[in-house]
Amino acid sequence: MPVKTSTISFSPTCLPVSKGFQKCLAQALNQHDEDLGRHVTLNFRDKSYSAANGGFHPVEIALQKIKDAHYSILYITDFSYCGGPYPELERDVDFDIGNGMAFSCYGGWQSIREPLMAELYELWQSNFVAYVDMDAYDEIKVSSH
Repeated sequence: MPVKTSTISFSPTCLPVSKGFQKCLAQALNQHDEDLGRHVTLNFRDKSYSAANGGFHPVEIALQKIKDAHYSILYITDFSYCGGPYPELERDVDFDIGNGMAFSCYGGWQSIREPLMAELYELWQSNFVAYVDMDAYDEIKVSSH
């Protein structure tokens, strides 16, 4: 696999993007050995996650390439199994950075600038980085369109 020589960077967003989170995204992007298009989707999966046994929620992150190896984060969606007796995988938390909105299954859509949404994001981001660091996701896919 070719070694990437360019440094991946991210545009500032309305939410703070930690160095640890940027590192997680850059590592996933660097595993992709072909040139990526303008729109990139990262999917992080724990293949053993199920409604019955739990596990780590699937996460989808959409990026837009601004120039070369510089990206903007468009949205972050965390999914979980909801409902019974036949649970379905549904959006649990969604940070729609491009539109300045955030969703939680308990609070619905709100401004991403609401203090509770900012707190939820900070907690989500630190947990996600910790999960990546402990190899909780055994499937990471990068797709480009």
